[in-house]
Amino acid sequence: MSRRAGLNGAYKPLWRICTFRMSARRKATGFAAFAVLASAAAAISIAAGAPKELSWPLKGLDQLSATLGEVRGRTLHTGLDIRTRGLNGHLVYAPARGRVVRVISKPVGYGNALFLSHDGVESVYGHLNSFGEGKERLNSFVEILKLLYNSDDIDFRFRNTAPVFEAGQVIAYTGETGSGPPHLHYELRSGEGYLNPLAFHRVGDSEPPVLDRLFVCVEKDGATVCEREYVIQKGWRGYRPLEASVHCPPGSRAFLKLSCYDRVNSPNRVAVHRIEVLEGERRIYSVRFDLIRYSDLRYGRMVYDISKSTIDGAVTYTHFLCKRAGNGFSGIGQDGDGYILPAGGPKKLKIVTADAAGNSSAVDVLIKWDAPADDSPEWTRARRGGPLTLTAAGGAVKVRLNRGSLGYDSALRLATLPPAEAAAVRGLGALNEADILSVAALWPFDLVFDAPVDVSIKGLREKNSMLYHFYEGRPPRPLITTYNAQAGECRAKGTSGGYYALLRDTAPPVISIPPTHEFMEDDGLLRKLRLEIYDGLSRLYEPSIECMFDGERVPCAYDNDRRWVEAALPLSAFDEGLHHLFLRCSDRAGNTAVFSSPLR
Repeated sequence: MSRRAGLNGAYKPLWRICTFRMSARRKATGFAAFAVLASAAAAISIAAGAPKELSWPLKGLDQLSATLGEVRGRTLHTGLDIRTRGLNGHLVYAPARGRVVRVISKPVGYGNALFLSHDGVESVYGHLNSFGEGKERLNSFVEILKLLYNSDDIDFRFRNTAPVFEAGQVIAYTGETGSGPPHLHYELRSGEGYLNPLAFHRVGDSEPPVLDRLFVCVEKDGATVCEREYVIQKGWRGYRPLEASVHCPPGSRAFLKLSCYDRVNSPNRVAVHRIEVLEGERRIYSVRFDLIRYSDLRYGRMVYDISKSTIDGAVTYTHFLCKRAGNGFSGIGQDGDGYILPAGGPKKLKIVTADAAGNSSAVDVLIKWDAPADDSPEWTRARRGGPLTLTAAGGAVKVRLNRGSLGYDSALRLATLPPAEAAAVRGLGALNEADILSVAALWPFDLVFDAPVDVSIKGLREKNSMLYHFYEGRPPRPLITTYNAQAGECRAKGTSGGYYALLRDTAPPVISIPPTHEFMEDDGLLRKLRLEIYDGLSRLYEPSIECMFDGERVPCAYDNDRRWVEAALPLSAFDEGLHHLFLRCSDRAGNTAVFSSPLR
C-alpha cells in the first residue's frame, strides 16, 4: 500500500507529517475508522527536551537476564533484558522527557515496541504487553492502525508531530510479545550505535564475574588446530587454574579463550562488561562493551566462540582473547592482538574481568612451550571467498564450501568417527547406538561460515532419519534434509564447524497437561486451553498440529517460548457435561503423537 493510498484530501496532512511503513500492504476502507485515526492524531504534541539524567524504567525490578554485547546466534545483543518475575503488566516509566518517534507491533522479534527520542539519545522498549494510553491515547492509536490496515504487523514512524511523555510517566506495560518469556528489553541508541544502559543507570550489583574455563589454543593458517581445556578454581586467594602451568607445543603461536559469566541480582548468567590480558604491566589484549556500533553486530561469532556457549550443560560466554583475522569489532582495544609467541621463554599472564559496576575477578596463567608436538593429520588450506570440497576418508562424507563461505583464509579438516567413538560423544548419549547411522567432525569447531556450506553423507534415507549438527555436550539440531537417490546421499546446509550426523529419530513428541492454572484460562468471552508439547531431538513440526474440540477442528497456535499449543474457544462451548479434546502433531522426522481426553 502506498503511503497515501486510500486517503482522501481531508486527511492528507496527517501523512505529510508522518513517515509510515507497513509490511502488510492491504487497502482498507471505512470513513469512521479514518475519523477516529484523525482524532487520535490530534492529541499529539510536539518536541521534547534533552535528558539531564535517566531514571530506571521499572520500579522494584532490577534483575537482569541479559546485558549489552552478549552473543545471540552469530550477532550481538543490543541492550538489557530486565526480568519481570514471570509476569506481564508491570508499569514502564519514561526515564526522561521524550518524544515518541516510532511504534512497532509484530508477532515476532521485538513484538510490541516503543521508541522515545531524548534529543540525541533514543530509548527502546521491547516485548510490551501494550502501550501507555493517557492523554496521548497511544495504545488506541496503534489498535486503530491494526484495524485500518487489517494487519497485526505494524511499523509506524512519526516525523514532526508525535506524542510526548514526561519523565516518570507510564509509557507502556511489560509483556512477552515477540520472542522470549516475560521480560522488558531496554536499549539506548545514539547515532553511532547501541549504548550500554548500565553507564546511565546505577543498578545495585556486588557480585563479581565467575571464571569457569580456560582454553589454550594453537593457531596455524588462520585455524585453531590444537586446543587444551583447563578448569579454573576459586580459592581464598582468588582464581587459579587447577594445573600450575598450561602448555603449548614448541614454537607455536598461541592464544587464549576464557569462559566466564556474571550475575546482576538474578540467577541468570549474563556476559561480563570488559576483559584485559596483561603480560607483566603491558596490556596485550582488551575488549569492552560500552558501545556496539551498527557495523559491529556481524562480529558476534568472532568475539565469542559459539561452539562453547554451554559448559557442562550450563550457559556461559566463551571469549576469544585475541583479535583474529577479519574481526573488526570496535570494542577491542589497540594495545595488542592477544597472540602469545614463544620468544623469551615462559609467559606470565593475568586475565582480569569486570562487570559494569566495577566488580572484578582475575586469574594468573603461566604458559610454557613444552607440550608434545601436534601430530594431528594434515589440514587443508582454504582461501577466502574461494570454493573448496572436503572429502572424508572413504568418500562417505563431503563438505563443499561455496564462494563467500569463508571470510578469511583458514584451514579445515574433515573426518568420520567410528561407531564406538561416535556413540561416546557427549550430546548423543540419549540415543541408541543403532540410531547413530553416521557421524563426521568438521574442524575447527570455532569457525562460523559467512555463507552456508553443502554437507552430504552417503547412505540410504531410512525412515525417520535426518541430518543434524551439534557441538559436544549440546543436543543435536535438526537440519532441513533432502535425499538424492542417484548419488545415494542425504544433503543439508551447514553454517559452522562441529559434528554432522545422520541420525534416526524414533521417538514422537511428548504431549502433557500443564499445571491447572495454565491448562485452562478465561479471557473475556473466551476460554483458552493449552497443552505442552516437547520434542528434544527432531523438534516439533508446527504445521502438523491439529486440534479438535467435540469432533470439530479449532484454530490453535504454538508458543515456542512456553512450548505449548493454545486453542481459544467461546465460553458458550463449555456447557455442562463431558467434552472431548483431541490433539495430533508430528516432529520433523515424521513421528506422530496423539492426545485424546474427555473434558468436563
